[in-house]
Amino acid sequence: MSNPLLENTALLVRTPNLIAADLDGELVMMDAQAGCYYGISGVGTRAFELLETPISIDGLVEIITHEYEVGPETCRREMQAFVQALMENGLVRPVSQ
Repeated sequence: MSNPLLENTALLVRTPNLIAADLDGELVMMDAQAGCYYGISGVGTRAFELLETPISIDGLVEIITHEYEVGPETCRREMQAFVQALMENGLVRPVSQ
């Protein structure tokens, strides 16, 4: 993993400028500053819920592997990619920022 902000133990949290609502099992969000809409469904919805408070990728993997039928390696790979996409879109930030 080349991004030091995505170290498995680094704490991450949702950015505060998001407005979110559940629509039939899909989480729909709007970035109020950028005026962009996003949608997340399935396990991504749960992971995004967990990012409401500071949590690391290790923490996400621990919870998701207990709640869903997924192995730790697959879950870690998927969570790293998911968090990277969230960061690229400004939806998640490191706790220190």
